[in-house]
Amino acid sequence: MAAKRSLSDRAVDGIAWQTVNIFGNIVLRAAILIALTRSLEARDFGIIAAVTVIVSITETVGLIGVHRVIVQKKVLGEGTIKSAFSISLLSGLLLTTVLYQSAELLESWLKLNGIAPFFEFLAVCLLVGSLASIPKSLLERDLRFKAISLVEITSHLVGFGLVALTLAYLDYGVWALAIGVLCQVVLRAIMLFSLRRPAMAVFPQRGFVDDLVLPGLGFSAGQLGNFTATQVDNLIIGRMLGADALGYYSRAYQFLMLPTQMFGTAVASVLFPTMATVQDQPKRVARAYMRAVDLIALLTLPVSGMLIIITPELVRFVLGAKWIGMIIPLQILLASLLFRTSYKISDAVTLAIGSMNARARRQWIYAGLVIAGATFGARWGLVGATAGVGLAIVANFLMMLRLVQRILKVPTSALLSIHLRHLRNALLICLPVWLAAEAGRYFGISDFLILLISGSAGGLVTMVMWFQFRGLFGKNGDWLNNLIVERLSVVRKRISKPKVNK
Repeated sequence: MAAKRSLSDRAVDGIAWQTVNIFGNIVLRAAILIALTRSLEARDFGIIAAVTVIVSITETVGLIGVHRVIVQKKVLGEGTIKSAFSISLLSGLLLTTVLYQSAELLESWLKLNGIAPFFEFLAVCLLVGSLASIPKSLLERDLRFKAISLVEITSHLVGFGLVALTLAYLDYGVWALAIGVLCQVVLRAIMLFSLRRPAMAVFPQRGFVDDLVLPGLGFSAGQLGNFTATQVDNLIIGRMLGADALGYYSRAYQFLMLPTQMFGTAVASVLFPTMATVQDQPKRVARAYMRAVDLIALLTLPVSGMLIIITPELVRFVLGAKWIGMIIPLQILLASLLFRTSYKISDAVTLAIGSMNARARRQWIYAGLVIAGATFGARWGLVGATAGVGLAIVANFLMMLRLVQRILKVPTSALLSIHLRHLRNALLICLPVWLAAEAGRYFGISDFLILLISGSAGGLVTMVMWFQFRGLFGKNGDWLNNLIVERLSVVRKRISKPKVNK
């Protein structure tokens, strides 16, 4: 039956399950974050942020992009899968050893005393993550997003919600986070292998290496550039401003990633394997891209505006007064939410149609802009560094947008019209939120009440616009509403369908 379903149906279901995954992760991460921040200090988060940055970048190098090639290839045989697994195995072993031996050197370079043991402890994540990338890629290729969603939610809940949180309350300090990271990575790998065990080999078959490595290097170069761009700011801030500043910044960035993952990652992670199946039909890809960009702007612009307005109350109420140092950095990063989210859609398109080299060049330019922005901005402290990173995010959005325009022949006027329409809608929604928040601050009411009143004002205006003036949202507003109604109808029918006793 699954084979008979249309590509669009499978994509919509995939996005739905990815959204469930991301929403579940957001709820879990928010709850766990609140609990952890009441037991740990900013420096603890800063140390782990620096370690995981190095681990992530090193893992990206070691994978050589072979896991993405598995998803992108039109035809996939057992020999290719075995070779991809063996390449991941050997590179994971090599990079684990290199990171372990480099722990003290990295501590000296980062100027963060006491961080070396955490590099040594988490080095094994490189090997485990490399191996797990193969079964995950096969699940993505099969469009089994429901399974991936359950793996991500469960592993995060156990690793951080159970292990890290318990150890934090037992006063393990930063080690609570380190052990939680390792448990999450290992459990995730075990679950992925149980769902989709790939054909395995210790050494790659010579005839398949070039077929994997050459296109994989193009992807890996772009991915390394992207990882460098999204992670090197942590290293610069930690090295120039210290672990406390990095703790504030990394938490602010994690808050930014919650709506980014909700709106962008769920769509992009499905669009890549789905569009790869129709990569030789540019008109279909262009239509899907325009719709995705439209929906991302529809969702992110009002959300980012409302969050910027209530950030002071949100931070004080949710995280506590000791985290007020992240308020302004978080507001700056939230202002870049649309750009941070929408570029993921452009990235998915370039991956699906195989424009690896063009993508790689732009990702390295993006990395250079982040390095320049964070380094130069750090002269004005954490706020300056965050502003520099925000400008780099905007520049990357424009570069990737232009690349997709050139590939798919998408008119500039259509893209500009989309963003202006949703900017107008966002201003209409955010105005009552700002008025409510300012009134609450003027009369000195509690943070909780300001959040409640402001959120209610934004929600009320949004519902009025959606149900009474949906034309403001354009044709895709009607499409999204019809899709939601259709899916809810299907769910109701399944729930109300009488069971037949055999």
